[in-house]
Amino acid sequence: MVMVQSDMSRTPVNGQIMGTVGEKKPNAQTPETVPQRYDNTTLSTIIRFHKKERMPFLEEALFSLAIQDWHDIEPIIVLQNGTEELRDTVAGIIDRQPWAKAPRHKILSISIPAGMDGRSTLMNYGIKSATGRYLSFLDDDDVVYQRGYATLIKQLIESGRPVAVGGCRTALAQNHNTHWFIQAKEMPYTSWGSTRLDLFRQNFVPIHSYVIDRSRIGEFELRFDDAFPPLEDYDFLLRLCAVFEPDFSQLGTPVCEYRIRLDGSNSIPYSPNASPAAVAAVERARQLIIERKKEITCLITISEAAEFSTLLAERDQLPFVLARHVSRFLRQTRAKTGTFVYRYPWLRTALGRTSRLLLGSKVDKLRNQRF
Repeated sequence: MVMVQSDMSRTPVNGQIMGTVGEKKPNAQTPETVPQRYDNTTLSTIIRFHKKERMPFLEEALFSLAIQDWHDIEPIIVLQNGTEELRDTVAGIIDRQPWAKAPRHKILSISIPAGMDGRSTLMNYGIKSATGRYLSFLDDDDVVYQRGYATLIKQLIESGRPVAVGGCRTALAQNHNTHWFIQAKEMPYTSWGSTRLDLFRQNFVPIHSYVIDRSRIGEFELRFDDAFPPLEDYDFLLRLCAVFEPDFSQLGTPVCEYRIRLDGSNSIPYSPNASPAAVAAVERARQLIIERKKEITCLITISEAAEFSTLLAERDQLPFVLARHVSRFLRQTRAKTGTFVYRYPWLRTALGRTSRLLLGSKVDKLRNQRF
């Protein structure tokens, strides 16, 4: 069951999409009813870090924070099993960045048992330590563009929404003589989706492409689930956006960059050389995501309900049936073909154009529907 909200009433509408959405009391989210607990303009940005060998990537990520147009930034670096030497090295990197305003940074070291995926745990410690009204996340090998955070925070202020999402480019990096060079940049995620219902079908919002206004979420708990790595970021978004409607108006504006190394070293579960354990972890997380979608409750707007009804009516049309089989085939072969396709951007573009010609424009809107 989906709850449909208008200005005057809330009316339940029956239907299923990506599982079952059940009726539940919505979390209060209007500005009038949410207590203003964060009386500051600080943006807390949490970065997880676990390998000394990734220090050059971390330095680029921190440099992208230092040159932000939004100057009131609290960098929070959460180290996995960090030593004093590592803490000192990270502190030195922070200090030598060209900050417009010296940041009140924090460096935390969290003990993670051997063999445990500590991604969610590190993020949760960072959230607990954050003091800013605004909250964002940044992986240690990605970057945010100079006007990225200012753009999203401006949108949060103007819209009154708790979450603002911006566009994200993929940057394909090739190693040459121990240095990484960007071969190509694309913006694929905008074709994957543009609405909250699209997000419920498949994640098109990278973890560093949005900012949260914590003064507008009331008592909602911002928490990453330890059971969900490596898809903990998607589970986090599903729970957050089921309660609060995000602002997608800046989705066409690139605010950050998701860097993909063509040797597969930062996309291990999806590379051809992925270990059985890594592949199994992804499959287990996918099953947990499917179950999460069955139990999530969502309050949707009337415009979203109209899109929901259209999707149900169009499910049985031939182009969509064809798209289902294509999507299933691509999912089954993604581990073998992903690296090859990423290496040749022209091939991805050609495949996309061919699909649109063969299956029609409706598939562009519906291709992320799960079956």
